[in-house]
Amino acid sequence: MLIILLLSAALVSAEERTELEPVESSFPVKVSGFIKHESYWDTRQVVGAQDDQILLFPEKKKLDANCDDINGKGQYDMVAIQTRMRFDITGPNIKNAHSHGVIEFDFFGKTDLANIVRMRHAHIILTWEDVKMTFGQAYHPLYVIGVDPRTLSFNTGIPLDTFSRNPQFRITWTPHERLDLIFCASTELDFASDGPIGKSTTYMRNAIVPMLDFQFQTRFGKSHLFGMGVDYKRIWPRLETDTGLKANESLNSFIFIAFNRLEWSSFTSRTKFLFVQNPTDQNMIGGYAVHSVDPVNDRREYTNLNGIGFWNDSDITKSKSLVPGWFIGFLKNIGARKTILPNVVDSSGNITDRRIFGIGTDIDYLFRFAPRLRWNVNNFMLAAEVEYTRAAFGTIDSTGNVINTDPVGVTRFLITLYYFL
Repeated sequence: MLIILLLSAALVSAEERTELEPVESSFPVKVSGFIKHESYWDTRQVVGAQDDQILLFPEKKKLDANCDDINGKGQYDMVAIQTRMRFDITGPNIKNAHSHGVIEFDFFGKTDLANIVRMRHAHIILTWEDVKMTFGQAYHPLYVIGVDPRTLSFNTGIPLDTFSRNPQFRITWTPHERLDLIFCASTELDFASDGPIGKSTTYMRNAIVPMLDFQFQTRFGKSHLFGMGVDYKRIWPRLETDTGLKANESLNSFIFIAFNRLEWSSFTSRTKFLFVQNPTDQNMIGGYAVHSVDPVNDRREYTNLNGIGFWNDSDITKSKSLVPGWFIGFLKNIGARKTILPNVVDSSGNITDRRIFGIGTDIDYLFRFAPRLRWNVNNFMLAAEVEYTRAAFGTIDSTGNVINTDPVGVTRFLITLYYFL
């Protein structure tokens, strides 16, 4: 009883001290973010995330005994899970470097568990005269800030564009006021590669080597930009063969991008070209597959599934209050450099030995067109978007190409309201 009384007294005293002596930050903290409400209607079932708020592509046709498409049923929902908060902290100088910290979160959640807090960004930035270092979780370099889709849909162009946030160490060197050279080493966390045990960061952790990125950006004119980049990734799909032996198997993959932004007072255009290998961790369609299996010890060799694509995102900014725009993109599977082995299935069609990994590996091409209109009034924005996505489903053959395709399309009608803080 005495202990309880002492604890109660301590709690009361602590509350009184908190009320009388509020703690203030020693450094300036800028708070920003927005409250977002979103309503969307789909003309058929889709492959997506978090109650399908993120639309990737339409579900393929699933015919019943009467040849009716079971997935041909539409859907509707309302969400506010994109509501976001951000804290920008200006800290003290560290030697000759200016310090800055960022913490950002929303309520999107993880793995179909929405309405819970999710960390988006948590990183430290140290800036010298011509060098900037970033430590922590931030956008991957393949997602180029300033040359990113401005869609109303939360998919921001995926799976036609690269998108992920990663724990990283990044150096940006600016040898000239119009040139940036970027090096980044990063790992996986929320956005993982695929493999024998499903999506997991295990494959990259066991490969030991982090993702490595090199990129340059050059600015010209008043605010135009052009750049190119390369991403290297190594994964270790498994530790043990099906025969119980230690596996010594890895796969190297590359992504190449070229991008530009052309910006005038009344029009802005952002364009990106991509060559991708095994881009599952970047939320793009594609992946990799088994090339060969040793019949004695089950040791395997892997090969990448390759893809090429481009997209353009533009805004007509003649009016600052009423801003029309659009996103248009195309992504094509171009197969593998080596032959691939199919998944092993039983008499019921269930996969017993998975040999093809990734997202949408049975899609030949993906096309999307999404016009939009924004109405801005002070810190309030009302906007609408019509997003059409078409995917050509088929059968992946021994070359990694998809044949006998049957295209399926879905249209999403989206209305959203933002209240910026």
